[in-house]
Amino acid sequence: MDNENWTSKNYDHADAYLVEHEEEIQTRAVIDCGKGVHAILPKGLPALKIRFHGLFMIAPLPILMACVIFLPLSGFLGEWEVNMTTLGISALCLLMLAGLIRVILVMLNNRDMFPRAYFVTLGPEGLAMHFSRIHFPATHPKACIAWKDVKSVQRASSFFLPALLLGRPTVPALQIVSRHGPVVTIPMLLPSSILEEEFTQAEALIQQHLPG
Repeated sequence: MDNENWTSKNYDHADAYLVEHEEEIQTRAVIDCGKGVHAILPKGLPALKIRFHGLFMIAPLPILMACVIFLPLSGFLGEWEVNMTTLGISALCLLMLAGLIRVILVMLNNRDMFPRAYFVTLGPEGLAMHFSRIHFPATHPKACIAWKDVKSVQRASSFFLPALLLGRPTVPALQIVSRHGPVVTIPMLLPSSILEEEFTQAEALIQQHLPG
């Protein structure tokens, strides 16, 4: 079976499982999807697919957030005096900002608008990335490696473009290097203890599949 067939087969199986088990995967990155296929999610990172109606719904919110931040900031940098009125306006703006952030987080949990489409799969034949060029502009976002071709497994930092939204140019990653060039990158951004647990589990799964 060629790479395109087994990577697509594993992705379709994992994708169907993730859609049906959304509650199960809220706090985990390594997901057993059955039939020898595991999905490893980029937990903690903005890596959700945006459908048109989702983009249409969420687009005004960052603009409103910018306006809410700009109003008190420009006021105090200008001629506003510190009094009950200006402090009240600032407090109201902070309340609105918190509300807008909450709305965005709720919307991002709507899988009809923002499906969970990007992850790494581990299957009987090998492992494969399922990301887009937006996530990894400098590397192959759909790299795949058959188990017999795995050269090394290492922890590193990787550039992940959407992480710039979080103020992070690089993120922790598990990198699986092929004997023939491709590198499969598994990015995550979790608290240290949880990240260690997820990386250790992913490494153990990979080692189980390696020949010899």
